[in-house]
Amino acid sequence: MFGIFKKKTRRAATEIKKFEKRDLAQVVINAAYLVACADGECEASEKAKIEQVLRNQPALSAFTSEINAISATIIGQLDTNFKTGRRAALREIEDVKHDTREAEDVLDVAVAIAEADGEIEPEERKVLEEIAGVLGLRLENHL
Repeated sequence: MFGIFKKKTRRAATEIKKFEKRDLAQVVINAAYLVACADGECEASEKAKIEQVLRNQPALSAFTSEINAISATIIGQLDTNFKTGRRAALREIEDVKHDTREAEDVLDVAVAIAEADGEIEPEERKVLEEIAGVLGLRLENHL
């Protein structure tokens, strides 16, 4: 009887960890698109770079099949109304501020997206500073 209980407990713990990692995946994707859309629109080349960066993130490896669906939802929110989509993205990002490691991962991906074309544009830097502020991090430590 105790063996079954232990097995169910382990299975539940695994599901909880997967759920927590899915939340991290959503936060990372929100940050990536927020930076890419810093100028108010997200071009196809930016979206392609985001997909490439996201697929190579170890934290997201368990969610490669879900990245497109999560991305589509976030893009839809930003395209429909950029201000409300931006606000929703920042709220999602704020969810990881209490875990320094996850917060740093999120900011590092956002910086990678901003640097994808070789330089960080002023609009992108402003968004990066905002993300860093929400996460309680110093952007300078991640550039």
